[in-house]
Amino acid sequence: MGVTSLVPILPYAGGGGFWPLATPLAGIAPLLLGPVGGIAAAIVGGIIGMFIAPPAFPLGIIDATLVVVLPSIFVGLAMNMKKMGKWIFLAWQVIMTVSFFVALYVYPGVSGGWPPVSTTSYFLSTLYYWLLPTVVLLSPIGTKYIYDWSRSANARQRSVGVFLGSWMAMNAWYISPSFWLYWILFAYPSPLLYVMAWGIYTWYMPLIAVIITLITVPITEALRRSGMARPPHVIW
Repeated sequence: MGVTSLVPILPYAGGGGFWPLATPLAGIAPLLLGPVGGIAAAIVGGIIGMFIAPPAFPLGIIDATLVVVLPSIFVGLAMNMKKMGKWIFLAWQVIMTVSFFVALYVYPGVSGGWPPVSTTSYFLSTLYYWLLPTVVLLSPIGTKYIYDWSRSANARQRSVGVFLGSWMAMNAWYISPSFWLYWILFAYPSPLLYVMAWGIYTWYMPLIAVIITLITVPITEALRRSGMARPPHVIW
């Protein structure tokens, strides 16, 4: 993750940096090392990355946390809802969703108010990334099927489980300070935020999930055949 912080995969919509390959690798880490090992690897990788790749982490340790550590946490939770994390995830989502809309509309609010659409319209239009992952991950899809599919001996079924779980994890991550903190710090005008949400960043989430799936499934296939001892809660 430290080294791949140098590898850009997607641009920042507002300019000034890029999403590094370290972000999807952070999502992969808990799948291969288990949640504890994966999050520990993300912390170390994020700290290394912020020193060697400043354009990927313009805010230093804040970016290392938001862009690398949080994706690892969300994917670790999403892939283990059957065994752990259900109420942790629900509590976090409620807090983050409230914080998201408070930061946009109440305090400190976005630059220039919110002229493009009404508060209600934006609230409803963003169901995609604040309500969908909560519904999916707390339903039997998240609490049973994603867990089982991602650990299936069938590579195709495992691919479906990894993609769906990591996509919902990335959507849940979207509502966290990983996005709205930048809007406040850099005072992005509200029309840009609307374009970023619907035309750009919303589509980054499934793209990152595709990258996670393409890298993870072949590696898990090899690890299954390796005979190595398995850490707790890995998907291989």
